[in-house]
Amino acid sequence: MKDTVSNVKMSDIVQAWIMLNGKMFSLQDWPMHKAFYDGRYRRTLMMTSRQVAKSTTLANFMVIESTLIPHFSSMFVSPSKEQTTRFSTTRVGKTMRYSPIINETFLHTELADRVLHKQFTNGSEMLFTYAAEDAERLRGPSSDRNMYDEVQDILYSPVITVGNETMANSDYAYETYAGTPKSMENTIQYLWETSSQTEWVMKCPSCGSFQIIRSEKSIGLKGPVCLKCQAYLNPFKGVWMDTNSILLAKNPDPAEMLKGFHLCQPMMPYNVPAAMAHRGKESEDIALKRWKRILTKLEGNPIAIFRNEVLGISDAVGSRLLSIEDLYKLCTTEHLEPNPNHIIRKKYSYIVAGVDWSGGGTTGVSRTVLWIWGWNPTIQKLETLHYVIFPGKNPIHIIDDIAEVCNAWGVALVGGDAGEGHLANQELKQRLGSHRVIQLQYGSQKKPMTWNGIDRYTLDRTTVIDNYFLAIKKEHFTFKLQGEMMPAIEDIMNEYEEVTTTGKKVWRHSPQKPDDCLHAGIFGWLASKIHQNDVAFG
Repeated sequence: MKDTVSNVKMSDIVQAWIMLNGKMFSLQDWPMHKAFYDGRYRRTLMMTSRQVAKSTTLANFMVIESTLIPHFSSMFVSPSKEQTTRFSTTRVGKTMRYSPIINETFLHTELADRVLHKQFTNGSEMLFTYAAEDAERLRGPSSDRNMYDEVQDILYSPVITVGNETMANSDYAYETYAGTPKSMENTIQYLWETSSQTEWVMKCPSCGSFQIIRSEKSIGLKGPVCLKCQAYLNPFKGVWMDTNSILLAKNPDPAEMLKGFHLCQPMMPYNVPAAMAHRGKESEDIALKRWKRILTKLEGNPIAIFRNEVLGISDAVGSRLLSIEDLYKLCTTEHLEPNPNHIIRKKYSYIVAGVDWSGGGTTGVSRTVLWIWGWNPTIQKLETLHYVIFPGKNPIHIIDDIAEVCNAWGVALVGGDAGEGHLANQELKQRLGSHRVIQLQYGSQKKPMTWNGIDRYTLDRTTVIDNYFLAIKKEHFTFKLQGEMMPAIEDIMNEYEEVTTTGKKVWRHSPQKPDDCLHAGIFGWLASKIHQNDVAFG
């Protein structure tokens, strides 16, 4: 289907149709933002600092695109219900209601105007939902554009990979990602590294060199400065330029390339005295006051926070509860046992297993992992008996292999990931019997573990991982020979701790680094607790 927006400049439309705070919206002081409206990229990333009109841009874009393309469906996703509600009501809702052309031409009292669902007279609609660790709320609807805000707090897999399946039948399948960076391992940093890495490049008026702002060294006393000669830069004199030379050398398909824009406070003209001087002394003085606020943030905050919140760049690595030495302590001198016999099995009171099913996805690192635990009554610990990694295979194709291993060990109960593995779990039940397979699904909830009354236990992901790591710290488990455990140890060490925008502690992993062994071990540990009728957590 032809994109009806391709022949118009959305930046012109948004300035003609949108009212913001009682005034016509203007891009006069936001020259770099025009590219978002006019580019029509299929895949877009906005990696930004705070206070650079990110939310305004996303809201304006959703509204205008919905009015210009009949029967267009967009879905907005943020990490929490509170964030989504606030965006829908204070950004999108106000824009629609107080922009006369939008209100009078595209809205009607008989159409939906709810927080999570808004409709237009041309058949277009906007859906608003939220997901951080579990994609369940994203399933079902069909969409033409998915817009993920505060993406740094959203798990790439499974949330984004599953969420984008809502566009499987779309003629558009537009993806938009936006957020403020955190650690070098975060979702948004992964997206940035795989993008065009488009920077606002300014020519120095003194030495003629081309400058971008990605360091606190660019922060001068009265504005951004040239790193070469220290002359002040004027953001109005900038242009967008792709800087990911490695990606560009591969000559990527422009339609599939992720167009990644970096925006930060020091490049916003209204913060820069040199940019506002042409409007008179009053405008220049206001800009200078704003610039002094940036200097105060530089002096009064840890440098990592300044880089994230003001410069809009990732910094450092996530913190970890476990050290690699903690995991080495669990290792023994025994080999993994792929072919158990009756004598080996007799040592254990019961044997359980966990399966983390591959979710596929676009990163190519997700695998299915089976982990076998045995309870050794002599040492009062769960022992790792065996684990198997099935890389790059559809879970359905390895059901028989997993069932064979579980039967060989005499596994009493298997805990299977239900997030992406519902079908695989059903198939495994066919092989092992329904009484030997229990479904477990991560999410975010008040209680660590709750039976849903139908077919699975739901888990608070953060609390469960917390408790598993603490059990490792207390050496409640054993592993096997260190060399044979290294793939699993690396998976566990890939998990790191962050704090979300809303202040919640979460466990994350880089989309480029797998953590499947970690979760297979956790699901097996939980199967042990369920088997023993002990689902309490410390």
